[in-house]
Amino acid sequence: MLFAELEEKLRDARLALDEATTGTIIDSCKQYLALLDALRSELFKLPQTMELDPRNKSSLQREEINRNRKAIRTVIEQCTQERTRAGGLLLSFTAVSGYEATATLNRLKYKGHDSWELRAGGVRSRAGADERMTVRAAVEAASLLRREEYIA
Repeated sequence: MLFAELEEKLRDARLALDEATTGTIIDSCKQYLALLDALRSELFKLPQTMELDPRNKSSLQREEINRNRKAIRTVIEQCTQERTRAGGLLLSFTAVSGYEATATLNRLKYKGHDSWELRAGGVRSRAGADERMTVRAAVEAASLLRREEYIA
């Protein structure tokens, strides 16, 4: 544990993400991503600060240095994979297009309809003439539905 305080904050942020509600998940995800970035940044600095240059070292020292470098690379890769996963999760909640919104509304049968379509004037259901909304409202509804689906 080279960065005990940062790792503890990261664990707490991961727990907050796991226990998040539809109203808190976006902020929890952003906080978790920021901490992952901070940890990754610190990990990239390690080879310089720990003198992990194998040149001019004995063979025993080189073996130890190579083990340490490999361990650091492994943690960086894990951190990068987790950042990619969490970033994708955040994007799935926040970067919803009109087309994606209608697909989500249809897949989850929003308001009991699976015939939502995107039109120039907004989004409407073919099944109900009264079922209309702006693209913005459809995107917000789809984002909320996606968050609810993830949390469930």
